Amino acid sequence: MKINPYTSVQPSTYRTTNSTHQEESRSSKQSKDKLEISTEAFDMQGIKDVEKARAARVEEIKRQVEAGEYKVNAQKTAEHFYDYWKK
Repeated sequence: MKINPYTSVQPSTYRTTNSTHQEESRSSKQSKDKLEISTEAFDMQGIKDVEKARAARVEEIKRQVEAGEYKVNAQKTAEHFYDYWKK
């Protein structure tokens, strides 16, 4: 008695069924997707504006130091040191 080699009928049927199922699930997922931006994300976007303002302030201070116009407020500096070390 001669035994024929195994035929791959089952796996190909499974692949076809599985791919059809995946396509259906993809199409149903696509219709359900939506985007919500949290308030934290909006706040993070606002940080970029603060960084630009900070960079502008640093450039202004650099210009004043180079021109010899920058004056240090000794009283305010001392208060900040005191508050820092008081903690």
